[in-house]
Amino acid sequence: MPQLGEQLPDYSPLIGLSPSFWQSNEASTSQVYEKPLRLMCGEIYRSAYWLTKARFAEARQRLKTTVTLECGWDTYGTEAPNDVARHLAGTILDALEADGLPPTRLLPSSEGGIAISFVEGDRRAEIEIYNSGEVAAATYSANSEPVVWELCNLDSALKNSITEIRVHLAA
Repeated sequence: MPQLGEQLPDYSPLIGLSPSFWQSNEASTSQVYEKPLRLMCGEIYRSAYWLTKARFAEARQRLKTTVTLECGWDTYGTEAPNDVARHLAGTILDALEADGLPPTRLLPSSEGGIAISFVEGDRRAEIEIYNSGEVAAATYSANSEPVVWELCNLDSALKNSITEIRVHLAA
């Protein structure tokens, strides 16, 4: 037990993620999040809080890299994500982080825009932000038909969509 006036060690968490963290592929993404985080005291912890923060940091880093894409980035002539899609994706990431629902992946969309994906077992969900400013969401699994909806009024529809995605992934 520390005595009054005794200086306690600093237990601030340090995240030491390797450069391969930002370049992970779909197959190894979940493995990256399973890596333990180290604290200054040398003990290893698997903190859900810091793992969630790391997933959002990766998504934001991937969002930043979409700035460098050019038309045809996928060799099929697909439009690169524009500023409208990037701004909306950032807003959606903020809402997801506030609700504690980290994405599994953020990628440029083959439809022209940005896709934010969620995976839990065989259940999938996606929020797709188009360059036009339109936003759509979908939930699907191997055993059911996809459910797709448009987020017309982003502010009100986003909260409901996050709940719908969370329920679908947890089912």
